[in-house]
Amino acid sequence: MTEIYKVQEEQKERIRRLVKDFLQEQDTSVYKLAKMLNETYGRSGSVSNLLNKFKNATFKTAELMDIAELFGYEIGFVKKPIEDKKQSDNG
Repeated sequence: MTEIYKVQEEQKERIRRLVKDFLQEQDTSVYKLAKMLNETYGRSGSVSNLLNKFKNATFKTAELMDIAELFGYEIGFVKKPIEDKKQSDNG
């Protein structure tokens, strides 16, 4: 039997913080976001649904892409910088 992938709490917190910080930078709230998603994409997702996604960090990739698009952003992969410690260990 295949074990279900479980997201660690630390990772969930990073996801929550990422989306909350983004919304704060856009000067918007979960309530405004729910309305925007409904108006733009016809999503019937309620505010409580969005709040649950924040609580559980269960956003789908497509949802995050739609949120980014609403504000003129796109999501992509960014290479992490090599940590200074690793550089000094190899040097």
